[in-house]
Amino acid sequence: MRKNKRQGGGAALKAVGMSDIGKCRKNNEDAYYISAGEDPAENLYLVADGMGGCNAGEIASSCAIEGFLEHFWKEMKHAENDDMLDLMTGAMAAANRMVYEKSNSDREFAEMGTTIVAAAVREEKLYVAYVGDSRAYLFRKKEMQPLTTDHSYVMELVKMGSITKEEAAMHPKRNVITRAIGIRDTVETDTVIHPVQKGDIVLLCTDGLSGMLKDEEMAKILSKRIALDKKAAILVEEANRQGGHDNISLILVEI
Repeated sequence: MRKNKRQGGGAALKAVGMSDIGKCRKNNEDAYYISAGEDPAENLYLVADGMGGCNAGEIASSCAIEGFLEHFWKEMKHAENDDMLDLMTGAMAAANRMVYEKSNSDREFAEMGTTIVAAAVREEKLYVAYVGDSRAYLFRKKEMQPLTTDHSYVMELVKMGSITKEEAAMHPKRNVITRAIGIRDTVETDTVIHPVQKGDIVLLCTDGLSGMLKDEEMAKILSKRIALDKKAAILVEEANRQGGHDNISLILVEI
């Protein structure tokens, strides 16, 4: 589920996921999930970036995805498209409970947490739910459109007008997040709905990618006339070439 390349697709979607340890970390604390059923209504994509001492970050990201999926697929049987954001928000709450309870069950896992960004496509609409600074983008006509806003210290400064987005990218506290799964007994989830059309590519990623590459650099790679898995591989390679300071994980979904 987490450490390798994985491809799949339904009737109208193609997806590929990839995760890399990067060049500076001793282990990979990221996780991702792709639902690749034949029914396009079953599509679901998750990317998580764990944090914590020892292997706690790896446990947190995997545990959060497990909690999310357990709730999502159980409730999905009774959900309508109009309920999708409520369903995803409920799944985030379930993920939070699972990580929070595990972090309080053993000193080894104390204070662990994780980001999550989740996406699903239903009837030409993209549904996104997220906590933390893992991101969702929409690539259309050679341009990257950010769909999420980082829950981070520097983004709060940007909102207040204290610094610019360009300054935020270089700020020494740019990796400090203000919201995460598993840190408290409850969590606030932000959601997005956005129309999609044929030819669009949805990108979900951890900050190991978005922190290394500018939006314009990612757009240039996604514009290449090559297979989706090759685009993913080049994104990872380029993030490593520019430093690879963190684990690098992404999912590309082609409409």
